[in-house]
Amino acid sequence: MNIFIIGAGKVGYYLVKTLLPNKHRITIIEKDQEYCSRLAADLEVAVLHGDGTDINLLSEAGAQHADVFIAVTGRDQDNLIACQLAKRNFHVKRTIARVNNPKNIAVFEKLGVDIAVSSTSTIAEMIEKEIDFAAVKTLAKLKKGDLMLSEVLLSRKSQACNKKVMDMKLPREAILMSVIRGDETFVPNGQTVLKENDTIFIICRQSSQKDIIDYFS
Repeated sequence: MNIFIIGAGKVGYYLVKTLLPNKHRITIIEKDQEYCSRLAADLEVAVLHGDGTDINLLSEAGAQHADVFIAVTGRDQDNLIACQLAKRNFHVKRTIARVNNPKNIAVFEKLGVDIAVSSTSTIAEMIEKEIDFAAVKTLAKLKKGDLMLSEVLLSRKSQACNKKVMDMKLPREAILMSVIRGDETFVPNGQTVLKENDTIFIICRQSSQKDIIDYFS
């Protein structure tokens, strides 16, 4: 797929690292020029310096060819405008926006954003459920259901450490989506052996999240 990502902070950076093994064509637009140079050297993707709400820049970058358009800057207004431009001017089928203020989720969806993700609201839910979010950080709540995408840092004392994926007793309906090990990102298979300090991205039911924490931490 052809994927556009607006904003390359921590969320944007790890999103790119997760998507790269799947051979997607990725374009990043980032306002910080110095950071753009570092990203271009670190990631094998197109990195453009500029404002993701600039319709001329989006046109020159080829946004009209995007399959998915993702805005994850630290400003809700910029994320909303960027997604609206992608949808209305470039007819992108799927737009995703990071929402820093969870009160804006309904507004974003009403104004045409396909998926609005609020890290603040998911963290709040984790606190209420007394979940240790230092061990598992919820990145997104997947729309239309209770599926959640979570990031897990594998502990040395974990039951999963130094064990093949095929030998793990994972909670029902949990899927290991990708693994970051040092500078390498890959999609695990049954023969993959997980190691201490691996960062693992997991899709699971919200009801299974505590079991995920108990298993990996």
